Amino acid sequence: MSEFSYVLSRHIHEKNIKTYALAQYCGFDRSNMYKIISGKRKPTSLEIVRKMSKFMHLSPAEEKELEEAYQITLAGYDNYFRRKAVMDFFDGFTLSTATLPSFSYGTEPMNNKEITFLNSSSEVKQALFHIISAEMSRRQEGHIQLLIQPDASFLLNLIDAESQTGMDIHIEHIICLNNNPETTRSQKNYNLNCLQQILPLYGRYRHYECFYYYDDITSKTGKFTLFPYMVITSRYVCLLTSGLNKGSVLSSTSSYKMFSGIFREYKQASTALLNHIDNVTDQLSYVENLTHKRGTSYCFQMTPCFTPVITLSLVEKYITQNIPRRPEFVAQFHEYIKEMAVHLKSGNVSNIFSFDGVQRFLENGRIDEYPATVCLPFDMHDRICLVKKLIQLCKNAHYRMLRKNIGEPEHELYLFVNQQNGYLMFASPYNGQPIYLNIEEPGLLFTFYDFCENLEDNMFYTYEETEALLNELIRNKNDA
Repeated sequence: MSEFSYVLSRHIHEKNIKTYALAQYCGFDRSNMYKIISGKRKPTSLEIVRKMSKFMHLSPAEEKELEEAYQITLAGYDNYFRRKAVMDFFDGFTLSTATLPSFSYGTEPMNNKEITFLNSSSEVKQALFHIISAEMSRRQEGHIQLLIQPDASFLLNLIDAESQTGMDIHIEHIICLNNNPETTRSQKNYNLNCLQQILPLYGRYRHYECFYYYDDITSKTGKFTLFPYMVITSRYVCLLTSGLNKGSVLSSTSSYKMFSGIFREYKQASTALLNHIDNVTDQLSYVENLTHKRGTSYCFQMTPCFTPVITLSLVEKYITQNIPRRPEFVAQFHEYIKEMAVHLKSGNVSNIFSFDGVQRFLENGRIDEYPATVCLPFDMHDRICLVKKLIQLCKNAHYRMLRKNIGEPEHELYLFVNQQNGYLMFASPYNGQPIYLNIEEPGLLFTFYDFCENLEDNMFYTYEETEALLNELIRNKNDA
């Protein structure tokens, strides 16, 4: 019995539904309806599922349950929940300032002892607050080493909340990614959840680095693992239980030397999860290299990628005048655009965007892939010209417009991915500069690629619908 047939059978039984009447309403004969109820056949479309819900007078919650069961049956349990997790990942993306739970820090949170025992979660939080705050006060000289999972939210929120403009503190973070396929539903997307928790730190600290290794996360952070977590600053070593409710703080030089050495060994055995791409020149080379990879690539961003249709005259017009070595950069940028246009015509790049993303571009003229210090906002005439070119790209099926945003265009997380590598991009909450993060971890690459590859056709407007909507948007702008 499939997930759908199980849920459908339960509703039929609970509501005393006559199978023959349900079959007639949905346009099936009785034998085909029995096959659907027994799981031997699947409904032919979501519309049929909704007709069943309507006939059985299901509540909105029950209707949602039946539709989800249908999607699980079509995609498979693991595929469905993995793709749903990616949808939630983009929808929930935010870099807003963290809020800390309230508790009493005390007037003297630390003492001069070489070892201080922490016997409660309150004492752990108090100690972490003191240790992190003291290290942050060193600003450019500060250095924090973390061996702790991203779901230790108090500590990561504390580091996030302590960040300040101009702070150049160095943070090295080692995490364990789960490699056990036999996990509960809540752990199915553990690695994606890890990424979601650490992204704000990449946004706030230029020198935040995260490294990973694989292990069974359940055994790694279980109750019988004594002190799996470690926080090291220039003055302290803090060893913690996985629940952050007990631990100890060591302040001797010998302790610092020993545990720093252990951390270095762990780091050498780990791999960088994401790598910063720090400047626009490296960005152009990196993205151009990605498009040379074999197979299909996906450009997933609610604001469309206009790069392939930007002309040399537009480059000359909108590249800022004060950029260093401007003529050389303009020439490089134009070559980059031509390469992007060639790869677009090859059909190897599929671009996914939304109506709201187009509307946002028409309102502000910004192409957020490039820093404001490099590229000026386009004027209204040129914005409209680019949207007209976008309509033509949709006609050739190189670009597809979503019926509904996946993520928020105002605070957008961009994705470019193929089967070998990819990147995430978002704007820094401090200066608006784009932050590019190179992804190479195989599990995350597969998760993002699989998501883009399996977006359903009913999530997109047809070309005719896209053309009509965008032309109406252009008319409204011309009339304004």
